[in-house]
Amino acid sequence: MAEKIETTAEGSIAQKPTIAQTIAAAILGMLAVKLATLVVTTVWRLVMREDPPQVDMDVPAGKKAAWVAMIGAATGAARQIARDKVKPPMKGPA
Repeated sequence: MAEKIETTAEGSIAQKPTIAQTIAAAILGMLAVKLATLVVTTVWRLVMREDPPQVDMDVPAGKKAAWVAMIGAATGAARQIARDKVKPPMKGPA
């Protein structure tokens, strides 16, 4: 019985990441999220001249929505970039 060979979108043979790459990607992803949170919080404090809104604070919904959107986009992008540096989504020739 023939094995099915998995290929990438370009047609090259897909390679599975090693356990070291998986662990490194997870650790760097966590560090990237922490760094992104610190940077976004600092920028918010410098621009708005107040702390970011917390869940239990009585602030306008728009301000809370802006904070959630900023922190979500920044942390998600930082985690994905760190993961892709260690464990690229596609291996092999393009």
